[in-house]
Amino acid sequence: MNTTYTNDPTSSRRRHRRHVGVAIVAVALIGLTACGDNSAADSAASVAATSTTSVPTSAPTSSTTSAPTMSTPVVPTTIKARPTATIDELVGSNSGRVHIRCTGQGAKTVVLIAGFEEGTENWGKIEPTLAASTRVCSYDRLGTGTSDPATVTQTFTSQATDLHALLTTVGEPGPYVAVGHSFGGDEAIIFASLYPSEVSGLVLIDTSPVTWLTSICAVPNDGTDAATALRHFCDGLADPTVNVEHLDTLASFAEVAKIESLGSLPTTVITAVDRQFPGLEAGELARLTNEWNSGQAQWSRLSTATRRVSVENTSHHIQLDQPGVVIDEITRLLP
Repeated sequence: MNTTYTNDPTSSRRRHRRHVGVAIVAVALIGLTACGDNSAADSAASVAATSTTSVPTSAPTSSTTSAPTMSTPVVPTTIKARPTATIDELVGSNSGRVHIRCTGQGAKTVVLIAGFEEGTENWGKIEPTLAASTRVCSYDRLGTGTSDPATVTQTFTSQATDLHALLTTVGEPGPYVAVGHSFGGDEAIIFASLYPSEVSGLVLIDTSPVTWLTSICAVPNDGTDAATALRHFCDGLADPTVNVEHLDTLASFAEVAKIESLGSLPTTVITAVDRQFPGLEAGELARLTNEWNSGQAQWSRLSTATRRVSVENTSHHIQLDQPGVVIDEITRLLP
């Protein structure tokens, strides 16, 4: 299913005036590299959680008088209440303290995963609305936000497993709806593949294709601000010790490229219609746009239950420019 959203171009122009020169390009580059529900499964889990267990009463096997057999009392299985208390704290781990924030309550937990070198600040326009109807958690990976600096090399897989351990530590159980933006979308795909029994939905917000690094690093340095920023960005990703997350990007995208299917996991792929590289040569812009769109098509093929949403008049940060679109698509995957 394909859907296209549009927005007021006047408000969009006001947003874009905030970014000028190379700064725009750098932010855009960081970002750019960067319909259903499993209700049957949830229902089965609910039935299992509320079932009762008893031991059959033994009946006499002969005419000989014997003491009556006592049956085991029927004891309902205890249902563990889902968390409702607000969490906003630094949680220790072997690699360092990680900031996590959870609020709201509901039958599922929405897990928000920000893009490269970004954190909880990217979800301020959607988190409060979601928390009014469900449980929602966001966090800062090591090296971002208020979390401790990253000290060892990371990949999308290590970040996804660390996220699962973090959720377990603070007592936030599944089912999860994993929501990832840019590089965070790639992490969300890994998360869903590693914990399929705990993830009931997946939302990918302008998620970076596995070929994206190769594509942008192939732009010739023609002296323009856009090309210069691209080269600078590529150089920063080539060495994990240079970026604040210590992310090994080549190894990370190789991990995602191995995932061919997520089965019938309800998935929504949200994509900005336009790529934004101010000043980039037209031919190169067209090439990068085609590469990006091919990547979104690849994400759509991961699941047999995928909804595709195209959004006009927005930058790469759709959750900031058009939060209503993102809220609506996440809500579709909730009970």
